[in-house]
Amino acid sequence: MKTNKFLPILCVLIALISFLGCKKQTTESPATANVKTSALALNSVTKATFTTPDSVAGVVGGNWGKVNYDLANNKTGGDSVLLSFDGSLCKEIHAGNGYTLGYVDITGNSLNTIALKDVLSAPLQLVDTTAKSKENSTKNWYTYTDGKQYGLIPVKDRYVVLFKGTSILKATVLYVLQLNTVDYIPGHTSGYYFGSVTFNYKRLI
Repeated sequence: MKTNKFLPILCVLIALISFLGCKKQTTESPATANVKTSALALNSVTKATFTTPDSVAGVVGGNWGKVNYDLANNKTGGDSVLLSFDGSLCKEIHAGNGYTLGYVDITGNSLNTIALKDVLSAPLQLVDTTAKSKENSTKNWYTYTDGKQYGLIPVKDRYVVLFKGTSILKATVLYVLQLNTVDYIPGHTSGYYFGSVTFNYKRLI
């Protein structure tokens, strides 16, 4: 009779232990809802474009603002900012934290046809993106043209390389970019201008 008396209590305790065990297992399961994945397919050429946040009176000098660019999702701002642009017309590039910026000159190719082996076999020129002044065609992706006042054109056969890793040979992420245009467009006030930058890029790793 004593065994029958405590049997309901024992059943309740077993049920409670089972419930708590299941609850703990559910809580400790890995969450997948916040895992971020890149929207950019490998080897797919993407066109990027932005205008400067601020307009400037005239075209030379002034504060054009700063643009942070999310290459993974092809937009300014975002959660995966790998590059930032500032300086006159926002044409100067800076690598994001943990990334390295450099340039390679590759002839006889286009961004569509360039493969990882082409980038790795070309001499890589690393760039100190913390430098204040980099307006030098030997260390940048643009040069000047006589066709338009203050006009800029891409350096021929030059590609920007942005990678993550201790060296390019050990890169875990690698992007290749090519400049299209650095230009200026009329602002909202007469005599003021916004900078306008367009470039193509693709991810190789």
